[in-house]
Amino acid sequence: MEKVYTFPMAKVLLVDDEPRILLLLQSLLKTNKYEVETARDGNAALDIVRAGGIDIMITDLRMAPMDGMTLFQEVHKLHPSMPVILLTAYASVETAIEAMKQGMFDYLTKPFKVDDILACLARAEEKVKKHESVALSMDIDTPLKYRFENLIGSSPLMTQVCDMIQKVAPTAATVLINGESGTGKEVIAKTIHKNSPRANKPWVAVNCAALPENLLESEMFGHMKGSFTGAYSDKQGLFEVANGGTLFLDEISSMPLLLQGKLLRVLQEREIRRVGGTKNIPVDVRVIAASNTNLEQAVVKGTFRSDLYYRFAVITIDIPPLRERKDDIIPLARHFIRLETPEGSPIPTIAADTAEALMAYSWPGNVRELENAIKHALTFLSEGDITPDLLPPKILQHARAATAAAAPADSATAGNASLKSFLKQKEKEYIEHILVAAGGDKAKAADALKVNLSTLYRKLSDEPKEG
Repeated sequence: MEKVYTFPMAKVLLVDDEPRILLLLQSLLKTNKYEVETARDGNAALDIVRAGGIDIMITDLRMAPMDGMTLFQEVHKLHPSMPVILLTAYASVETAIEAMKQGMFDYLTKPFKVDDILACLARAEEKVKKHESVALSMDIDTPLKYRFENLIGSSPLMTQVCDMIQKVAPTAATVLINGESGTGKEVIAKTIHKNSPRANKPWVAVNCAALPENLLESEMFGHMKGSFTGAYSDKQGLFEVANGGTLFLDEISSMPLLLQGKLLRVLQEREIRRVGGTKNIPVDVRVIAASNTNLEQAVVKGTFRSDLYYRFAVITIDIPPLRERKDDIIPLARHFIRLETPEGSPIPTIAADTAEALMAYSWPGNVRELENAIKHALTFLSEGDITPDLLPPKILQHARAATAAAAPADSATAGNASLKSFLKQKEKEYIEHILVAAGGDKAKAADALKVNLSTLYRKLSDEPKEG
């Protein structure tokens, strides 16, 4: 039986400004099958927590500019239920005890024993599992962008979608999801189902455009033996299969008008009649529909029934295309990288110029196209970062065209510079761009650029030189 949340192993965030300790802990946890992310300071750790997906945090107490106690307090505001484990010297035990009074899960004194830290993590993981199982009761009290499995995105537009899901999921209302092809309409529908009281009941999905008109009615409502050529036995329809659960009707605009009328009757009467049958069969099914075309226009054209449209349009969720929520591109790309990376293998990172190319592209195929682009890149990746040359050709060509369009207007001046000087100037421009995006926070910018803070300061102080 499918569950809403699955936890093969918890995802742990390690925070320590001492590289040796960070590397030691990372190696220990990965050996024990934990998924691990690391941060060298509190600000970087907060950014990772805000991005979502972290189950447990282990942090050192003594760090700068934000110490472990302050970091815990900030994380506790965001996720009161997240277990936080403090690493501290014996002399600071009193501080750790005070932290536990405020909700800290546990603390370990340095030098810690391997068995102690693994035992502490096991207890923390049990707490995570218990909390998430309680979440099935629909007692929702935390931001959805950190709660919904497989729903990646923290942009304002996706936050609005999550808010809608939070309000709609606990109800039995029919829902209409609008969005371009590839935006993830089925993911949204399944998220509603998984976070509803029907979560442990059947989930059934059908693409209305994929079935011939003469078969669609039989698939939806079932048929009786002998009702048409080839009907050799009685067959349940999808409504009966989904009884008690959720039926997802994708591309509902493709449904024939005659069948639209029968669907409307099922929604109103909550009963179906098989093709060739005489008996009405009660069904308790929540219906979620999706369309990549404008149903209002279809109603005007007469290809979609207005009464059925208004039955669905009471609650609509509009999914924005990926080009309108660029803040979600890199988190989604990292999500797909993690999904495609074999367990136990190092997770590839996205090079800075690759991220720039992904952000510059318009993504007409939306999230599905991004997923395919990441699969393409990983297919040709041997080791190291994902570089731009690994991306599909049309994305790479678009990135090069965008770079050329952004080049200095005075091409003669640009042509007089050496390659080394030109590249250094472009590097500095990109660093300044990242700094602006990070609000001037150099530690955050260094983390985004995947360089040490000292390296960032050196590159900022360097002036482009000929040579």
